[in-house]
Amino acid sequence: MARPSLEICLIGAIICDLLFTGRISVNDGCPAVTGKHGRGDRVSATVLAEIAAEPTGYPLREWIDHLRPVVVDMVVGQLADAGLVTPTAERSLLRRTYRYPPVDLLVAAGGRAEIRGAVLGPAKPDVYNVSLALLAWHLGLDDLCEPQLDRRMLRAWLDRAAKPMPPAATEVLAAVEAAVAASVYGGERR
Repeated sequence: MARPSLEICLIGAIICDLLFTGRISVNDGCPAVTGKHGRGDRVSATVLAEIAAEPTGYPLREWIDHLRPVVVDMVVGQLADAGLVTPTAERSLLRRTYRYPPVDLLVAAGGRAEIRGAVLGPAKPDVYNVSLALLAWHLGLDDLCEPQLDRRMLRAWLDRAAKPMPPAATEVLAAVEAAVAASVYGGERR
């Protein structure tokens, strides 16, 4: 999995969480702090503080590009502190690679199982699961529902499920999609 796509989708997930819990709103493509407080993890609190500290309303895409370099390390640290992953470093020729194997495989598979349940289940999926599925798609995890659904059928489901999404969530997911496309096909603003 490409690190830039992981960074972009992680910050997109955090922004979606802040949006769905009412701690930010999105107006004309720019996030704004609402003043609502809720339970939050350290990473979400850091992102919320960054947005609150900025007096100028910047577009979502700018926030994604600004926050993405630090988000993976913050999330990994939080997961390691909670005992969910074990950071391990592997050394190869002139290079050090970091891996984060899960401590409990069942817990690690929870997100994938939730997406599969939303896609393949009889109930109408909620905005959280549709967003999670779209973020997974942008990350390149298009085999989530195989063998029941192939890539084309999953994309068709995502298109149908995303239609009733709130406009603010659609703006966040569109910014994530644009950032991933720019990082994959060139045109990064760095």
